[in-house]
Amino acid sequence: MMSDKTCKHFRILYVLGLLLSFVSLFLEWYIYQVYDSHHSLKSYWSYNPITGWSTVFSGNSTVNNTLKPNTFHIPITVTILYIIMLAVSAYTVIFRDVEQHEKLEKLTINAYANIFLLMLMLYYIFAFPVFYLIPNDLYFPFLHVKDKEADMVYQYSIGPGYCAQIFGFIFVFPYALFYYYTVNGFRSQEHSAKNAVAQYLKAVQDPVDMDKLIANEQLKLKFGDESFDALEKLESYHLQPIKKRAG
Repeated sequence: MMSDKTCKHFRILYVLGLLLSFVSLFLEWYIYQVYDSHHSLKSYWSYNPITGWSTVFSGNSTVNNTLKPNTFHIPITVTILYIIMLAVSAYTVIFRDVEQHEKLEKLTINAYANIFLLMLMLYYIFAFPVFYLIPNDLYFPFLHVKDKEADMVYQYSIGPGYCAQIFGFIFVFPYALFYYYTVNGFRSQEHSAKNAVAQYLKAVQDPVDMDKLIANEQLKLKFGDESFDALEKLESYHLQPIKKRAG
């Protein structure tokens, strides 16, 4: 278990990571630029997971439109789900703090929500270059290419949005993992304790002998409680069965 001070620092990083991840969705994730030999910008395209490709040039720029990268889109449903999970995680860290909550078993859904958020973050970090950039001949993470025949210079680079997403994951990861293991560790201990108590009760519980119980009650009625206690201490009482008297 980490100290309170360390946990507080990780919690602050967690909040900062959520903010970075949210803001990253509105920044440039990839930048593609083309210059001529005189360092004059001929084409500029930047990619955002929500809006797609955008440019600083007007739509009438023939050179810029010709050099536009292939169009691709990250599914908008994934992006919407990601925003929802960021909101859920923000609610969790503010109102469902694992350090202050008395009933940890009620935080199970929140713990799994944090893990699901980490999976979505990894999807953006790894799927973006593997499934979208590289198949479209967009180099990752950056590359500077000189084409002497065309007298052009091509620059490929990741943008600030993608970098913010990476840092967001790094900041969110420690506290999300701590939250998950704290809640599930408590559930495991609680389950183990219940099993131990059940096994103990099963071990100490003697089977009920109804014939012996009825016989004991009859002896108590005949000789009284004190005489029965004295009789019960005799070894012969425990070793030999009680014989019925002849009518």
